[in-house]
Amino acid sequence: MPAVSLPYVDNARAILITLTINLAAVFVCNWPQGVTYAGLMWDSLFCALITTIISMWIVYPRLKRLRTLGAMPAQAPESGFMQRLPQNPLALGAICALAFAALMIGVNAAFWRFFGIQKLSFAPWTVYKLVYATVLSAKIVECCIFRYVQPDWAYADSGAHAGTRKELSGLPVRHPLPSIGVLKEMYGSVAGNIALNIVIASIFGSVALAPDGSVVIRPTSAEAMPVTGIVFGLLAGIFVTNGVVKEMNAAIIASYPAILEGPVRDRRFAWMPRDRVPLACLMCLVLMVFSAVALPAAMGLFDIPRLNFFQFTVFITVYATIISKPLACVLIRRCMQPDYIRHTLRQAKLTE
Repeated sequence: MPAVSLPYVDNARAILITLTINLAAVFVCNWPQGVTYAGLMWDSLFCALITTIISMWIVYPRLKRLRTLGAMPAQAPESGFMQRLPQNPLALGAICALAFAALMIGVNAAFWRFFGIQKLSFAPWTVYKLVYATVLSAKIVECCIFRYVQPDWAYADSGAHAGTRKELSGLPVRHPLPSIGVLKEMYGSVAGNIALNIVIASIFGSVALAPDGSVVIRPTSAEAMPVTGIVFGLLAGIFVTNGVVKEMNAAIIASYPAILEGPVRDRRFAWMPRDRVPLACLMCLVLMVFSAVALPAAMGLFDIPRLNFFQFTVFITVYATIISKPLACVLIRRCMQPDYIRHTLRQAKLTE
């Protein structure tokens, strides 16, 4: 699964419009009292509906124009499941809205009940809403795009350029549906983080061996979270950087020589190191500092002074899932810089 984005549709536009509407809804419906559990359930339903409408409104016309021009992506992976979904945007939108509404209702209900949350005041609710609306919008946009790059729709245009595809990005299209490999890596990173935290807690006395041989794991407090953030940042920086760089290098080599014609230098990412070890060190440093601040801040925002072992496991897994997306995007943009591409091709002895 090549770890590249879907560059041929303006994902940011759909996400920003979604966030703007959701932020306005928060102020209209939940100011200043916040939200209750029942309000969360209704919000999950309407958020999925609104997000699907916005995503389809932006994605479908854009891809329809690209198909007419013969400018569909050349290396989109095929999915039998996606091709069984309807091509009509209204029918596809209805299915997406129902599916994602059920998903968000289930996820939000489970999350709130697991952490014992009955009500959120306005400030934490706003943060919570923006986070889950961003993730939801990104996934709905990707799934809509992935449906319309399938050959049954992409080749169906009767225009002059029907049946043709151009390489727009120089890299394959990323499959938005989760694979066993991705889930395995994510849970492997989380498991490593939990195990290392148990070892550290054993040294400081938070994990103890009872006289009967049982292991006692005391709750994790907000005060101890900065250490957890440092440990997590170190592990995530190493694992995510290594995984993304490995896949991007393979995609760059597979796309040679067409890859040399596409990328344009972006100063926001070109300053980063080209070699894997220095790049991983930079990502580790950034993640360690950010996580050491963000994790205790999140507990304080949602008024959670302590987490038992199972709550901590869910908490760090959710955080890892959220933070891995922007981290991977930054790494992908770095790997798409012309100097990095030439460096990778030289190492593979494809260029001088």
